[in-house]
Amino acid sequence: MSEKHYWYGYLEAGEKSSPVLRDSRLDTCMPDTLYLFNLRRGEILEYKRAIIEPKLRALGAQEQELGQTLKSAYIEARSRFTPRGGKPMVIPTQGGKPAAAANDELQDEDDVVFLDEPDLEEDAWLEEEEA
Repeated sequence: MSEKHYWYGYLEAGEKSSPVLRDSRLDTCMPDTLYLFNLRRGEILEYKRAIIEPKLRALGAQEQELGQTLKSAYIEARSRFTPRGGKPMVIPTQGGKPAAAANDELQDEDDVVFLDEPDLEEDAWLEEEEA
């Protein structure tokens, strides 16, 4: 897993303060919200940017040992995370390939079929048959 996707910080919110991790690959699809892993709660939560960003700070030098704890707890929480809208997140596993379905093995991008795109070869075959 690439460290470049992670930001390690601390949410300063009184009794609700907690170390947090932001994975830039998790997107809420809403410009005014973001997902953060909250270590105290052990969950990935959606926050309003306007409220949360002023309360965030990067981990200090004395807090760097929290980074590994945050990362392992985040990986555990991500495995059971379902974003708003109910679709499970497909985030590439270590090595960069997407997690495949139980019996489906994607070899490369050519194997991906998009259901909303017409099959151009099939359309050409139908046109030839009709002629």
